[in-house]
Amino acid sequence: MSDDLMQKFSGLVDMAEGGLQSKVHEQALRIQAQAKELCPVRRYGSGGGSLRQSIHVSTERQEDLIHSEIYTNSEYAPYVEFGTGPTGQAHHNGISPDVDPVYSQSGWMIPADAMSPDDAEQYGFGIAKGKDGEVIGYYTKGQVAQPFMYPAFAELRDDVTQEIKAALEKDLKKVTR
Repeated sequence: MSDDLMQKFSGLVDMAEGGLQSKVHEQALRIQAQAKELCPVRRYGSGGGSLRQSIHVSTERQEDLIHSEIYTNSEYAPYVEFGTGPTGQAHHNGISPDVDPVYSQSGWMIPADAMSPDDAEQYGFGIAKGKDGEVIGYYTKGQVAQPFMYPAFAELRDDVTQEIKAALEKDLKKVTR
């Protein structure tokens, strides 16, 4: 191979390490922002917005691959995204078609100390009381899916792909001149 061609290949690798990685990260940040916008925020009790704040982006280069992840480190994020119990199974529009969750087929009781009776009523939970009238828990059959991660990706996928493709084509033109 000619020295000129080798220099062009080397230049392409340098761009992949820098400019293209930055573009991939920039586009991942767009998906993150959309996921945060779509993420439901708790209406009752404390902790409103913590799920939204748990959505992060990581971008790295591994050999010939530039990889971005948009993720949440929240334990309960999958319950929000996919729903839970019989209610979630009946109402899970908008989740990824590549995911087939298995739902509990019966309701369950949430411990009394998990929330106040007022919050439980706001969520539509049944209130279980002991013989003396004290609250011993709350009945639920789950929650509907409130997808936010997959819809953010699905909504921006084509545009993000085009943006990255355009950046790559622009960089290729610079190298091949």
